[in-house]
Amino acid sequence: MKDNLHKSIMLGQVIGKYLTNSESAREKEILESWIIENSENKDFLNSIQSNKELVREYELMDLFNKKAAWERFRDKALLQSKTRALVRWRIAASIFILVGIAGILYFLSDSLKINERPDLYTSVFTENGQRSKVVLPDSSVVWLNSGTTLSYPGNFFGQNRKVILNGQAYFQVIRNENNPFLVQANGLIVKVLGTKFDVNAYPEEDEIAVVLESGKVELALRDFKSFSYTMKPGERADFDLTDNNAMKVSRVDVPVYSSWKDGKLIFRNSPMGDVVEKLRRWYNVNIEITDPGIYNSLFSGTIKNESYEEIFRLIGIACHVNCTIVHNYDKEAKPQIIISKKQ
Repeated sequence: MKDNLHKSIMLGQVIGKYLTNSESAREKEILESWIIENSENKDFLNSIQSNKELVREYELMDLFNKKAAWERFRDKALLQSKTRALVRWRIAASIFILVGIAGILYFLSDSLKINERPDLYTSVFTENGQRSKVVLPDSSVVWLNSGTTLSYPGNFFGQNRKVILNGQAYFQVIRNENNPFLVQANGLIVKVLGTKFDVNAYPEEDEIAVVLESGKVELALRDFKSFSYTMKPGERADFDLTDNNAMKVSRVDVPVYSSWKDGKLIFRNSPMGDVVEKLRRWYNVNIEITDPGIYNSLFSGTIKNESYEEIFRLIGIACHVNCTIVHNYDKEAKPQIIISKKQ
């Protein structure tokens, strides 16, 4: 399977939203760009157009009879000889999206043939402003932070306890000495037997961070076979993706770092750049910094049930900056916060 699995997962989610008319303006742009890349992409999308109506019918019937809706949708899809993976797609846009992306993967990957059945992957996705909790087939529990995708294969049991992470997640892994649990995140591989740890690997950031709460994990790099490091509880390992994956290890207060899974954000003299990125996802807002000097500010505070208006008023006072909130009454548009220096 190609290295662009994360891109395929995200594309599968966009197509899944397209099938139910729930895609955003940005997701429409992504889909249009993908169609332009290759004529085969357009042909593939056209081939599943008829299933768009089937999905709508399924969701309507789902309001009245879930079992009958599923059976009717499944039978129609199979009769029309469309890809079986689409039958496994089910959109849950409010909290997370479960996407059976096998159909997308077999189309995008040169290593898979049309008549072959690839492994089915389940992708769990949280939008910005949301968090979710997932119980894997082996009873391991994963908390997903905002804007995060977690994927795992249908044959997850046995020797295939491997997940693919795109974003931030806190893991509580069931111990199995015979079958290690693997987390793959942007070229980093975290190998565990049974433990609690946090992985932060958002694709738009230049750093991957792993924090170990208990147990033991072994870190490896996909492109550097000779590299290996075993973490101890209380350690944080940072990998700089702009500097040949250079690693830095430090001691941290783990409960502070992983508090997000309990619905809290705790900042302790945190650089404004880190604060802005976390708040952007936490509240699903756009934040504009008008003066680069603002990034030198440090912020301390605990966020739990406060609104973003309250938090940015607090940041304005604590960091001596102006936080201007621009409300947008378009349902699809995010609120805009402009942070500027006080004159």
